[in-house]
Amino acid sequence: MTIHLVYAGMPDDPRIQSPYSITKHLYDFLKTKAPVDYAPWDSSATIQAKKDDVILGHPHYQRHTPIQKAFRGPRICPRFLIHPLHTNRVGDNMPFDILVKNSDGVFSICGEYWYDTLGRTPFAHWGSKITRLDMAIDCKHFPFVQTQFNPVGKRRLIYIGSSMPQKNLGFLTAVMQAMPNVQLHWYGGSSDHQLARLRNVKVTGWVTLNAQMATKIVSECDIFVNTSISDANPTTLLEACAWGLIPACTKESGYYNNPMFTELYLGDISKTVQVIQGLLKQDGNELLQRARQSRETVVNKYNWDVFCNTVWNGIKEFVK
Repeated sequence: MTIHLVYAGMPDDPRIQSPYSITKHLYDFLKTKAPVDYAPWDSSATIQAKKDDVILGHPHYQRHTPIQKAFRGPRICPRFLIHPLHTNRVGDNMPFDILVKNSDGVFSICGEYWYDTLGRTPFAHWGSKITRLDMAIDCKHFPFVQTQFNPVGKRRLIYIGSSMPQKNLGFLTAVMQAMPNVQLHWYGGSSDHQLARLRNVKVTGWVTLNAQMATKIVSECDIFVNTSISDANPTTLLEACAWGLIPACTKESGYYNNPMFTELYLGDISKTVQVIQGLLKQDGNELLQRARQSRETVVNKYNWDVFCNTVWNGIKEFVK
């Protein structure tokens, strides 16, 4: 039996950010269970599967790619999809509908919000196929560097990420306009974006998020904000928790009903500002206690052992 794994990049890619981290950790884990045949998700490779094999992979939108070809053809062996799921931007995932119907199961990388609300979306019929999969990080790459929060009146916000439509930075721009005396540091930002033009926003391009950079970020900033409109569950929020920042995000970022994350309110600027202002004024010792508890949760719950074992437990009943 061979496991045919399809994902982004290559298994020996040293980058620790997703999706490359997923490729590396899944590949290393699965090869302890069975031989693994790997192909990049955007290649034109054709999977040569036998009836005792298993196919597991991330679909690409192009029809010539490995998962598209393997799932549109006859079922030779068990077939599983694995990819991020968020449902407010229907066009991001609905092109995979036929692949889901032809699968034996789907490992949906998403926070509880998308899974819990699936039945109210055009993806409701996917429900019987889905196993929810929490994203993971390796905390040895993201050390806890928080020692104390900046004093009230000197605290800053931080956002790490792109300006892709699902990140909803128009809303974040409006929130920052409503708080002209609060500073936001944007890592990964573009100087020509409307958010970057605000006087209370400092923009830094893409940086390597190593321990030295983490220490710098945590010394300057206190609250990580994420205002996504349709985001599976950003790894950056877990990384922020691992370092000791306090995350505040919309439930449409994937995370909700979770003490690690303070909820921001999509479309409600005044309520979101009120929540952020509350965090900026909260007692520093209370924030530090919360940061330590969140770090422990990330270590114990959002790790690669949990991630990989969830996948393996889902496919092993098909393994002969």
